[in-house]
Amino acid sequence: MPQFRIACHLIQFEGRQNTEPEWVLEAVARAGYEGCEGFGPQTPEQLVEIASLAARYGLHIVNTGGPTPEERVRYNVTLGNGAVEVPAARRGDYGGPNPTDEDFARAGATLEGTIAVCHEYHVKPFHHAHIGTMIETREDADRMLAATPGLYLLLDTGHLTCAGSDALETLWAHRDRIGHVHLKDFYADDPTTWRWPESKFWEEGRFKELGDGNMGLDVPGVLRALEEIGYDGWVSVELDRASMDMAEAAQYNRDYLRRLGY
Repeated sequence: MPQFRIACHLIQFEGRQNTEPEWVLEAVARAGYEGCEGFGPQTPEQLVEIASLAARYGLHIVNTGGPTPEERVRYNVTLGNGAVEVPAARRGDYGGPNPTDEDFARAGATLEGTIAVCHEYHVKPFHHAHIGTMIETREDADRMLAATPGLYLLLDTGHLTCAGSDALETLWAHRDRIGHVHLKDFYADDPTTWRWPESKFWEEGRFKELGDGNMGLDVPGVLRALEEIGYDGWVSVELDRASMDMAEAAQYNRDYLRRLGY
């Protein structure tokens, strides 16, 4: 049995973003997930409110946001989470499309304060592999993690695939530094010509439900690898946009994982 647990991250819930948390939690619970990601409480009272509501549906709040990076750490510690996302180092601020090793070092230095707070509370600080940040590709992950001791990786299979990297190879390369996982697929209208960043995102290529991509993402392989390395964090199935009703898409993805034995 895998040590990791499976959550759902609904980003665009049909115009309901951050306005109807009960609708989101009910849909996620009905689909059979254990946790839910995507909330950003700005006060301790809001944190208690959303955590209490999630508990009614038998769900755990994963990787919650907060009003500041430090408060985000404390909010996640309060929830019992063992890892937390640090602020994204934006690529445009550190060398643009072709950052140097010095750019990666400068970006990592800006995270030292948040990383120190995470270590104080014994939680893993992770940086999102995400288009537009210092970690778009596997090579970026190599350089950012080398430049920033104590930092972990949010392995986002969709963004890595979009940028032309192999998510499974990235996982194995940094198997000791995986702090969180976002699981989603990627589809290009013409896989032979898709090249990020020249190709147009959402027009020529887009995130897709699990198993419906065509850019070579090995979803079963990623899950097996997470088992093999003993990853015991959360795997959050993320839906930036769906090709169907968002609640149906959440169920679609959960059914896909069940067919794989998860």
